[in-house]
Amino acid sequence: MLLRTIIALGLLASACGSTTTPEPTGPEAPAPASGQTVVIDNQGGDLEGHTPRGFAGTGTGLFAGDELNAGFPQGDGVQMWLTFELPASAATAPVSAVLESVVLQPRGTPFVDLGNLEAAPVTYAEFSPELFDLEPIGESVVCDRPNDSVLRCDATDAVTEAIEAGRGRVQFRVRFERLADDDGEADLARFFVTDTNTNEPGLFTLTLDY
Repeated sequence: MLLRTIIALGLLASACGSTTTPEPTGPEAPAPASGQTVVIDNQGGDLEGHTPRGFAGTGTGLFAGDELNAGFPQGDGVQMWLTFELPASAATAPVSAVLESVVLQPRGTPFVDLGNLEAAPVTYAEFSPELFDLEPIGESVVCDRPNDSVLRCDATDAVTEAIEAGRGRVQFRVRFERLADDDGEADLARFFVTDTNTNEPGLFTLTLDY
């Protein structure tokens, strides 16, 4: 997990953002001061990936939509799962929290055919196919797309709830409003740098503003 602290008002770091000084993460880590920003990268490991309905397996790539391939069952969809480990200093709820990626690369027309992407807070200890039907622990939020490569979601309530519950991580299920459109064409929101099936820290960030 790459953790960055930025002492600046109104600065929103991206997955490919500027270099910053790492924040201490031990018990002695000070609580963020007013006006401070903490940026956390997605885990990029075994708690993340995608789950397709109708298949027994899971995948490591971060994408959501339908029609992964020619053999994909009609009406089935794909959703993805994200995990962020909270630093020791994040014992106080932030004023705002933003879930963001700047490496969105759509395939097809998912935002036309399937609607908006939504992020729902969830909690799980193991990544598995059974997650597909996991019930969220809070309300889904509709994510914005300021441009074709950026996805941005308000994660304030999800982060606040996790901190107040004493959990050391925040997790999300991300999927489209419609799981599938049955048109036989691939409609996917993909998040990657060079390989669609490769997940890594920094494809998504969670920015906490204090």
